[in-house]
Amino acid sequence: MVIPVPLTAKPFEVIPITQRAQNLTVFDANYTTPYVQTFTLGLTRSLTSKLTMDVKYVGTRGTKLTGSVALNDADVRNNGLLKALEITRAGGDAPLFDTMLKGVNLGSGVVGQAISGSEALRRNATFRAGIANGDFVAVARTLSSTNVGTTQPPLTNAGLLRSSGAFPPNFIVANPQFNEITWRTNADNSNYQSLQAQLNVRQIHGFNYQATYLWSRSLGVTSTLATTAQGSGFRDLQNQRADYTRLPSDRTHDFRSYGTFDLPFGPNKLLGGKTSGWAARLIEGWKLGTILSLTAGQPLNVVGRNTLYSNGTPEIVGAFPRKGEVVWPQNPGDIFGNFFGQQYKNVQDPGCAAVASTLTAFCTNTALADANGNIVLRNAASGQLGTLGLRTIEGPGSWSFDANLQKSVRVAEAKNLTLRVDATNVFNHPTPGNPNLNINTGTFGQINMKTGSRLLQAQLRFDF
Repeated sequence: MVIPVPLTAKPFEVIPITQRAQNLTVFDANYTTPYVQTFTLGLTRSLTSKLTMDVKYVGTRGTKLTGSVALNDADVRNNGLLKALEITRAGGDAPLFDTMLKGVNLGSGVVGQAISGSEALRRNATFRAGIANGDFVAVARTLSSTNVGTTQPPLTNAGLLRSSGAFPPNFIVANPQFNEITWRTNADNSNYQSLQAQLNVRQIHGFNYQATYLWSRSLGVTSTLATTAQGSGFRDLQNQRADYTRLPSDRTHDFRSYGTFDLPFGPNKLLGGKTSGWAARLIEGWKLGTILSLTAGQPLNVVGRNTLYSNGTPEIVGAFPRKGEVVWPQNPGDIFGNFFGQQYKNVQDPGCAAVASTLTAFCTNTALADANGNIVLRNAASGQLGTLGLRTIEGPGSWSFDANLQKSVRVAEAKNLTLRVDATNVFNHPTPGNPNLNINTGTFGQINMKTGSRLLQAQLRFDF
């Protein structure tokens, strides 16, 4: 680390609008310290002298949490680009592109002489896939920064947008001198509600046990930036509240239990109560321990094409049950499972039928259909949010059962020998990974990994 930390931008420094390469992070002038409030109400009851029950409500509320907003993402809704791209996608000629690209050759002729601006975009490899699939924000980002079709000096960008001289530098992005601007502000919030119950059993004939059950719901708005360039965690920068949903950490149900049991073998015990000597030492001192864990799955997004900024969600067309059930293949040679039991298949998205004939081959959007071929999910229209919403699917849950067996032998006064065997995942039960939930792939619902294998470990300890 370099001290002092070097500045990425000097105060009042003028940055050329033709550069568009620097990234900048700025803090909200009114940024305040985030805070979390916790609410707890509990009841403890001794049912017997050795049996205790705890029931409590625990809730938290995170207010003014730190979040990030991408201030410099491309605008398509307030400058006519959305309408122009819709016309271009359908095979028409948008006057806006005739003006923007006038005199430019994108590889298929000079715009305004041999070809229209829209047709030039449809034929160009840089733009045609984004236009065909309706990813208009990605197309706008490229229009705002690329030099394609122009000749520019070093360290100069956005030559295509500036070539006509008819559009202001900030026609697509608000701060054209920068690439990305991340605004750190109090954009996030969260709330957590839970019901927790615990049962404790203490020393009943050598039996100790503790069981805990948790029902919870964790909701909020999180603006964690996507990993892609210019990506924002919000689907719609102008409607951030629309992303209020279950948080990735949410687990509806969670059950954990732990118990130990002194096995009734040896002198004065149920079995072998009259033994003595080496026979007694051999059968006494056995202890069994168990751990059982059951956890509900993680809330997951069904992914569609990015029709605005990020986290594209599909449009609901038909009945789409939110619950899945993991099905593993019958053939041992097949390694993939499926979260929906192969009940869905991919078909061409209906939106592809409306694109220009020259774009048909580049429209790779697919929709999700049921076994009868009826479409249940499709990609949302460009510039619109899908009606399915965020994190509407609960992924595969998990459970595990671990155990240990321990034997203690008193060799002599103050000398003990202990043998212990631990078994993790006693039943060798696999835990499935999360399924692929992207409707634009041919593997929707597929689970391509599972974890968890039985592990045995033995140890011998001598205490003296």
